[in-house]
Amino acid sequence: KHDDIELRRANARDRSEWLRLRIALWPRQTPAELAAELDKIAVDPMQPAFVAALPDGRLCGFLEVSIHSEAPGCTTDRIGYLEGWYVDPAIRGRGIGAGLVARAEAWAREQGCTEMASDAAITNERSIRVHEALGYDEVERLAHFKKPLR
Repeated sequence: KHDDIELRRANARDRSEWLRLRIALWPRQTPAELAAELDKIAVDPMQPAFVAALPDGRLCGFLEVSIHSEAPGCTTDRIGYLEGWYVDPAIRGRGIGAGLVARAEAWAREQGCTEMASDAAITNERSIRVHEALGYDEVERLAHFKKPLR
């Protein structure tokens, strides 16, 4: 617990709030796409989500984690991976995000992982700083390109 905020595994009752937070994190995806992904994750025990819940049941943060067989800078073939991580701006700076990461790391250890990995957009300086503050080392920067073919 962090003050009055409970950190726990997501459940079916969290769906609408969890989706609201996913939309805030990934605004370029449509709500329908994000809902479809959420529904797949919600039934996959190897892709848990952890949430930060207020006493009234509303969520103020979430973190989705999975296991990857490879990740930049990692040397094992079973790596805990922070897939998506968001805390409402109004409550940032209270350790909620760090608590969610700790839950994800504990889950990954239980699955036999000895490494964790994550990613952030090159332009997301806040996320990069937070990752570093939690002990994550930057191992690679990548620019993606596209070209329409006519």
